[in-house]
Amino acid sequence: MSVKENEKKCFTFIWKIENASYCLQKKGEPIKSPAFEVDDFEETKWKLWLYPRGHDRGNYVRFYLCREQDSKEASGIKIRFKLAFLEKGDSVLQSSHVAEHEFSKDQGYGCRKFLKIQDLFLTQRSIYLPQDTLTACCRMWKSVGELPQDVCYFARTRIGVEKRSFMWKIENFSTLELEKKCTYLIKSLANSRQLVSLDLSVTAGLSYEEIIRFEFTIQDPAVKFTTVCLFLVDASGNRVQSNQDEYWFENLPKCKQFTFFFTRKQLIANKSMYLPDDSLSLHWDWAFSKGIVLEEIEEVQKGCTRFGSKISDARKNNNEDTVPFPQTLNDNLKSLYDENFLCDVKLKTSASEFPAHKLILSASSSVFKAMFSRDMKEKDSNCVSISDLNDDSVSAMLHYIYATRVDGLTWEKAYHLYVAADKYAILSLKNICSSYMKDNLSPSNACEVLLLSDFHVDGDLKAAVQDYILKHIKDIVNSDEWKLLMETNSKLAAETLCLQYKIHDRTVLQSVVDFVCF
Repeated sequence: MSVKENEKKCFTFIWKIENASYCLQKKGEPIKSPAFEVDDFEETKWKLWLYPRGHDRGNYVRFYLCREQDSKEASGIKIRFKLAFLEKGDSVLQSSHVAEHEFSKDQGYGCRKFLKIQDLFLTQRSIYLPQDTLTACCRMWKSVGELPQDVCYFARTRIGVEKRSFMWKIENFSTLELEKKCTYLIKSLANSRQLVSLDLSVTAGLSYEEIIRFEFTIQDPAVKFTTVCLFLVDASGNRVQSNQDEYWFENLPKCKQFTFFFTRKQLIANKSMYLPDDSLSLHWDWAFSKGIVLEEIEEVQKGCTRFGSKISDARKNNNEDTVPFPQTLNDNLKSLYDENFLCDVKLKTSASEFPAHKLILSASSSVFKAMFSRDMKEKDSNCVSISDLNDDSVSAMLHYIYATRVDGLTWEKAYHLYVAADKYAILSLKNICSSYMKDNLSPSNACEVLLLSDFHVDGDLKAAVQDYILKHIKDIVNSDEWKLLMETNSKLAAETLCLQYKIHDRTVLQSVVDFVCF
């Protein structure tokens, strides 16, 4: 901001979003601030629009100033404005340039690439979301002339969230019958109402593996979004992160499934550590969101210059990729990897070996941490065999672990890297690959991603690709890829087609499967 602009009186709107991680908005959906009226801008009404999970394409938060429909006759009003995210103390973390625009009614204008989504929710979360609260700001000036005084509005939006943490112990686990369900009921602490019915069962999988599946059904119709974090608790009481995901619920039935990271065979092989007294101990962290429960203008200050010196050009956003914080640590870690300095383990594929550091792998992956700190063969070994991954995927995974970035992402690379990230529970990398595949779906690859998402029990990716298939149904159902899908997984093909007509009844679904197979 120029000195001239900084000295002019302005209108400031500061908006806090509490529990921002649990907002209901998916990609392409905005969360909107409370409306505010600016008397000195011809009494026009405004809102801020944020796309926290991005728009149709790209992995950036979008941020707009939008003029509401109001009673004024003026077809357009020209103003100058600046958008920003603030940290504690109201100094700027990220901001746009000062923009000038003529707003007509029901029109918005702002930044398409305001901030990388992964910086907001992952890599710089502690900075942007202290106590999970995002503080957004907009400053507005007259295009011609000056406001009579500084005015500052303070607004708040609160996302309603109930969090539950508990331990679930399943006894006689090694002899649990196949397909037999064990059930746990999660109740609200506020009113004792049932929130979720959670089922565990063991089912036969590929290669005679016995897969542990979870199915949960939301019992409270007000719940629209939930996050789940599951830990395996070992004999020493240590928690090993196993699964983490988020789910949206728009239609009935509100039922979801996912697969436990460990198979029963793996648990029994390390029975003394993972199944003491033949009991499987699981620690759960759940969060249930019911959407916005509060939105209000809390305070109005006039003649206030408190923010004039703090909301400056600390970080400009020019719709370009930015690196908001120094990368010195990452650069140093990458140099250790490039120089093979003090490496104490090798990741061995069928063709190559990749030196690495146990400590750094453990810090990035709960799976590697379990390998090197529990009673497993890798603990005292300097070699980890990963013959099921190719060299390029292992190299790219290590590059991300040491440099926290992915270079030259392509469709094939994203697909294989997604598999590697899921295998080793590197969740931020998995999200990057998933976002890339969602943004680059096509009729020729949609069936492949559908199979991938179903196999890895990734509900978010699966919903995105099924939605894409239904939008391009004419191009896909006549393709060779769809014919192959019907031959190899007719149930998944039928499930996707049923979504076109919002069919969820399992009996009807089975009838469609039988018809497709016939």
